[in-house]
Amino acid sequence: MLIVGRLCAVGAVVAAATLGGAAGASASGQPAVTILCPACGHNLILNPGAEAGVGTNADTVVKVPDWKSTGGFTAAPYAWSGGDITPTTPGPKNRGKNYFYGGPAAARSTGTQTIMVASAGISGGKIHYRLSGWLGGFSSQGDNAQVYVTLENTAGTAVGKVSLGPVTEGQRAGNSGLFFRQVSGPVPAATSTVVVKLVMSRTDGSDNDGMADNLSLVFSES
Repeated sequence: MLIVGRLCAVGAVVAAATLGGAAGASASGQPAVTILCPACGHNLILNPGAEAGVGTNADTVVKVPDWKSTGGFTAAPYAWSGGDITPTTPGPKNRGKNYFYGGPAAARSTGTQTIMVASAGISGGKIHYRLSGWLGGFSSQGDNAQVYVTLENTAGTAVGKVSLGPVTEGQRAGNSGLFFRQVSGPVPAATSTVVVKLVMSRTDGSDNDGMADNLSLVFSES
């Protein structure tokens, strides 16, 4: 299970402020600040753009840090001459060097993260999520990418589900590229764990040309 370090660090600040009763003074003499929702305000997904690690420059699979993978789930550089997309094809303006790729000879490739989130703030039922990402495929092929998020309670039972994509071949007008999609909604008050799964599916050809980049899941206070 993946535990986001930033949440733990922020949670420690909250504990220090609340265990002492009322918010007191910090070491600098300034009033201590209690963060109402430590899971809010930042991207919960680690390595959201496949930038950590080295992308493959061939039809091979490389390990993508922070993601538990199946099938041909891998990362490829935009600069790869044999890749499906380039630094100038449709996609995010700030695309970095790599993107997520479905990989060779795989009908279905997945990458999964399990993220524990602090309940503070969420349990009040006033938190919302925004899930976004750049999704796409290759040329006139129907290969695609989707993102699934499952919100679970402490018992591991799903209390909410959301999906993003796919961007179809028709929506891409037969062009290779990545296209922005987003969805938002309320975070169930019982949420304690978030499971993010990126799924690339092959419908044509031998390689899985489902692709994605710059994934983001952000909680915010209403």
